[in-house]
Amino acid sequence: MTASPSQKLPYSRIALAGLIAIVASIIANVLIWWLGGLIFDIPADFMALMGPGPAVMFTTVFLIGATLVYALINALSSNPPRHFTYVSIVAFVLLLIPDFVLLISPQSMPMGTTTVPAVLVLIAMHVAAYAITLWVFTRWAPRR
Repeated sequence: MTASPSQKLPYSRIALAGLIAIVASIIANVLIWWLGGLIFDIPADFMALMGPGPAVMFTTVFLIGATLVYALINALSSNPPRHFTYVSIVAFVLLLIPDFVLLISPQSMPMGTTTVPAVLVLIAMHVAAYAITLWVFTRWAPRR
C-alpha cells in the first residue's frame, strides 16, 4: 500500500528535514556534552565524550541514515509519519542497548573509564537527537 501522490513528500523536503534534524541535533548534543562536562566529573578517557567530535560525527552518520529511512518509508507507506514513528522507536531502543551495556558491564565495551554520570550524559544526547529528529520528520516536514 502506497500513499497517494498528495500525501507523499517531495525528496527535496525530506532532504531539508534531514539537514534540519542533523544541525539541530548537533547543536543540542554539543550543548548537552558541554553542560554534562560542567555539571559532572566526566572521565577524560571516556571515549564517547572526549570532545564534541564523536557526537558530531555519530549524529551526522545516524541522521543521514534516518533521512534515507524516511525517504524509503515515504516511497512505500500510506502514512509515512506514523510508520517512521514506529521504525524510529525500534531504532531508538536498539541504539540505547550499548549505553546500558556500558552501565552493566563496562569491561565488555572498552571505552575508557565508564561512570554513571558519563553514560547518563550519553543517553541524554541520544534522547535529544531522537526527539528532534522525530519532531522534524513527523511534525515539521509534512506541513506545507
